[in-house]
Amino acid sequence: MSHGRHLTVLLTLAALLCAADALAQVEEAPLQPGRPGDSRRALPAPLPALQARLDLLAAQDSSDCDPNYGANKAQAWINFGRYAAAEQLPHAVQSAAAGNAEAVLRGLTQHSAAVLETPPLPRSRHVRDDLWRGIDAVKHDGRRCAAPKMTAYCEVELAWVDYEAGAGGWQHVDPYVRIAEDYCLTAMRASPNATPVAPEAAPPPVVAASPQPAAADDGHASPRSLTVLFPHDRSRRADIRRPGHAQLRRLADEIRKLPAGTRVLLVGNADLTGHEGYNVRLSTRRARSVAGELEALGVPKASISIAARGSSEPVVQCPARSDASDRRRYLQCLEPNRRVVIELATD
Repeated sequence: MSHGRHLTVLLTLAALLCAADALAQVEEAPLQPGRPGDSRRALPAPLPALQARLDLLAAQDSSDCDPNYGANKAQAWINFGRYAAAEQLPHAVQSAAAGNAEAVLRGLTQHSAAVLETPPLPRSRHVRDDLWRGIDAVKHDGRRCAAPKMTAYCEVELAWVDYEAGAGGWQHVDPYVRIAEDYCLTAMRASPNATPVAPEAAPPPVVAASPQPAAADDGHASPRSLTVLFPHDRSRRADIRRPGHAQLRRLADEIRKLPAGTRVLLVGNADLTGHEGYNVRLSTRRARSVAGELEALGVPKASISIAARGSSEPVVQCPARSDASDRRRYLQCLEPNRRVVIELATD
């Protein structure tokens, strides 16, 4: 082989190696959860960006009505957008979901009035006017502030029902209607004068045990009990449900006003969807995460102790579900069990 031909081959091989290395360094797009292997599809670019913006707003949590309602409405639209992408619904439907989430997030960022409108999705067919009229009343008579998550999720689920009715006919509507009924009726039963519920709270369980009584409030800063919740199978500090961060900040302020000997006991709990050993470890991690959050807020580490109960002390019992839509409702029902209970005591 001549010297010139040998040089050409070497340069070609070098070019191929550089191209392969460049391909290997290309950052992969986020993948749809739950779609294994090559069947997994990249999420449309707006959805991860919208979720990231919403998560940043969560760090600035407010107990005010409009931010709670708006955050849940944005999350509901993002959730629908994920479903639309996973099921490869028409591009117009996916764009509408992202656009609706964007409009709500823009209002939250600008601290403007809550976005009460729920635009219909393309090809929608209006059904269940009774639920639409009922939730419209909820949004305007104060119940929206008592049940912000259920109000927001009801609206978006009804928009989902209307889309399914228009695109697929009645045979596709039933499971979505049942979910919408759960959300809507929970919001409709709220009291207009009730204290706003946590925006990430689950729907009322089908069968509930008597919850632990709260300590009496005598108007003074006194030892009391507080509960923060976690999503299913999550335990990091960042996973603490949005209202919990604000509750812990207020608790840390209260602890600083209590006697120096105040003890803080954190008791982690899990639901019963995992095996016993895993649930104990999961509940331990949850308690440690809450401990880390309190320490970051200035609570002395030496005053904090933790315990783990696993799934041995549930506050609710829920019937198991089989299909995908019912399992989501089942996990939502179990959410009060995924908790860390904080007890304050003084000598």
